[in-house]
Amino acid sequence: MERKWVEVFNVLSAGLYPVFYSKSKRYTLRSYASKFTLQGGELFYGDKKAIKSREEARACFDEFHVSPDGKHLGITRSRDAVGSKYYWFGMSRDTEKWVLECDKCKNPAAPLTPAQIRIKKEARNPPKIKRGVLNKAVEDAKKLAAYAAVDYHVKDNQTVGIGSGSTIIHAVKRLAERVKAENLNILCVPTSSQARQLIHDNGLTVVDIKRHLEIDVAIDGADEVDSELNLIKGGGGCLTREKIVASCAKSLVVVADYRKDSHNLGEQWKKGIPIEVIPMAYGPVSNAIENQFGGSADLRMAVGKVGPVLTDNGNFLLDWRFDELYDWNIVNMTIKLMPGVVETGLFIDMADRVYFGMEDGTVKTHDKELF
Repeated sequence: MERKWVEVFNVLSAGLYPVFYSKSKRYTLRSYASKFTLQGGELFYGDKKAIKSREEARACFDEFHVSPDGKHLGITRSRDAVGSKYYWFGMSRDTEKWVLECDKCKNPAAPLTPAQIRIKKEARNPPKIKRGVLNKAVEDAKKLAAYAAVDYHVKDNQTVGIGSGSTIIHAVKRLAERVKAENLNILCVPTSSQARQLIHDNGLTVVDIKRHLEIDVAIDGADEVDSELNLIKGGGGCLTREKIVASCAKSLVVVADYRKDSHNLGEQWKKGIPIEVIPMAYGPVSNAIENQFGGSADLRMAVGKVGPVLTDNGNFLLDWRFDELYDWNIVNMTIKLMPGVVETGLFIDMADRVYFGMEDGTVKTHDKELF
């Protein structure tokens, strides 16, 4: 953490770069540094002071975790309180970790409520969930987001791009209900073999993108969405076809549950950014990414069978786990220029609106800012 801030400080204050940085790494660092300002010799991210070390970050957490009346704040309130004044990459993850480690929070002096007792019991003995059965609150949130998007954006005589993933199941179901109830004429362009089968199973009309190059609206899910509507997609391996369909759509509408809502990419989604590569290139591309940006870019292996995961295009997938905050537009372009890369799971400046189904039964929307 501290090394990165030193690099940013040197760029802003004196235009100096690490001597071993290549031209492209200097460009990436310069773009990243442009998000910060120097005020009185200190780095600021907007109006928030940038914290330089893990020790300083912990001190900031301790400053806000206990309220003026002596109460210990929970994860969300602690994060919001700290984030009102300070910034560091991984703040949400660190805040959650430190709250869970707090002795006072683990052993409150006041008697536990029945709900707290139940939560503690479940933490010690988590209920066994059958494979394929999701937490009901999460599943309900996905359904809320999907239904809201389909009801608002889909009109008669449209061509609709259909994404992939668990949330899209609800979107297609709702679309089928509306087509039947309202006698709508809807053509569906799938982004994967899974999406094609889902459309077919729900009695909707499947069409090929080569015959329908103009798509009115694409509805898709996401693994994570940041505050600028940048997306990580491709957890299911369909990133290239999803991006092709999204690029042909007049608008891209994303549906997700509350767990996918982040301030910065990497706060919630820990499995890395998927990158589709041709099979012979996975080694060189992995090495190039790690040398350029750090972290680890690992070949995604199949579960239940021997060998790597294959995409619908017959390619391999790398999952790049990063540990810093980047200018994602620069990262996306840099990786795509590496020989052997087919596409990345970074969807930059593509989403027009995101629907988040929330735990409390509401739907939160986030629209692209127009300048």
